[in-house]
Amino acid sequence: MTKNETVVTPKGTAIFPTLNEPDKKFNPEGTYKVTLRLTEEEAAPLIAKLTKIHSEAQAVELKKLGKKNIKLAPMPWADATNYDKETETKVPVDGFVDFKFSLKAVVKTKAGKSWEQRPMLFDAKLNPIPADSDKVGGGSVIRVNAEVYPWFSASLGFGISLRCRSVQVLELKTYGSKDATSFGFSAEDGYETDGEANPFASKEQAAVGDGSPDF
Repeated sequence: MTKNETVVTPKGTAIFPTLNEPDKKFNPEGTYKVTLRLTEEEAAPLIAKLTKIHSEAQAVELKKLGKKNIKLAPMPWADATNYDKETETKVPVDGFVDFKFSLKAVVKTKAGKSWEQRPMLFDAKLNPIPADSDKVGGGSVIRVNAEVYPWFSASLGFGISLRCRSVQVLELKTYGSKDATSFGFSAEDGYETDGEANPFASKEQAAVGDGSPDF
């Protein structure tokens, strides 16, 4: 059995990351997840490499099954979209591509054994980040190290998944952190304060926030 290949992404923007703690909404044992947003230019070399891995793994699977053709599952990337709460629809984000990474918090084998796992987190200087540190929030700038995992299902077909093995956090934005650009403002000439904290924000608002991406 050949070892699965790994890839390291360019730096991009984290969308709805659950990297400090697993998301248990659809899986009670939890899944670590992050969507990485890259520009089309930055995404192109990564897509080329993943497409090559996909093609080679597909050929192996076809030989194993003794077939010439096989149903294909969607790739783990797509043109970027944002969710519009007012219209409840996905809105295209021109010029960007979203890559989906995940990692099951608990692994179970057919032999009945199991173990826990989590992505390793590192800061910009390659220091390990403790799991109980400030949570990596949407809008953080990160790189992802991922294992490319080929798989086949009779119902879904052949595909690859991107297993999130480790993440380097280059710029941290915690949940609830926002700046003026998050509200659609841009800098102009005019009144300038001395930089003191917003007197209109309550302590509760500052602590909780809404957890949405900061762009």
